[in-house]
Parts: sequence; C-alpha cells; structure tokens
Amino acid sequence: MNRVIETDLIYQNGIHFLTIKVQGVLTGAVVGAGMEALNEYEEYAAGIPVLWDLREADLSQYTIAEMEITNRFIARHSGRRNTRSASLLPDRGAMLIARLWSVYGVDHVPMQRRGFLHLEDALEWLASDRDA
Repeated sequence: MNRVIETDLIYQNGIHFLTIKVQGVLTGAVVGAGMEALNEYEEYAAGIPVLWDLREADLSQYTIAEMEITNRFIARHSGRRNTRSASLLPDRGAMLIARLWSVYGVDHVPMQRRGFLHLEDALEWLASDRDA
C-alpha cells in the first residue's frame, strides 16, 4: 500500500483545526512527514488543534520505538507543545495503541493526545476548553 498524506485547514463546530489523513503503514517517520506537511500552515506553529484521520492507516507497526521517533519530531516543534491532537481510529484495537500513545513520553513532550472512534466525539474534544 502506498503512503498517502493529505492535509487541510477546516472550520467546523466553531473551531479552526488542521486535519491530516494518513493511508498506509503508520511509522514515526510517516508522522514526521505529516508534521512537515502541516508546517505549510502558519496556524500549525501557533498551536492549532490537529485531527489525525487514521481510519485507513495500518497501525500494526506503530510500536514504542516508533512513538519515540514521533516524540523526537514533536520536540522540534516547540509551538506544538501543550496543544491538542486527536486521532480518529478505525476500531477498538487501534484505541489501545492510541491510549498508549496518549501517555507515552508526555513528561518530555507535553501534549494532550486522545484517540476517538467517532468524528463527532473528536471534534467536540478539540473544541472543548483546553484545560479540560
């Protein structure tokens, strides 16, 4: 399967947020490439929330080692710290990976990260008070 990354700036449910859709195998390098693609938006550096659409991604290779690679990419983007990042996932199995990711390395790279199975829930969380 080819790796495909699509990005967009969206205004929905009263908030602006960036979306990134990933198809293919998800690795730390793919996440890094996605972050580089998001860098094209000035809002990204300012800390705008991001919705990662991973419903068509293969998460089977996204291990702790890949999460560490991802955290190294995040550390390069200081404006992204203390922001919200929601992942839209295909199934409950992927939610286990997202739960691990939501807490992995947050002491080094503070960021609010959560996984969701439904778009409406992800958007509600992205729009909610940032301190919640």
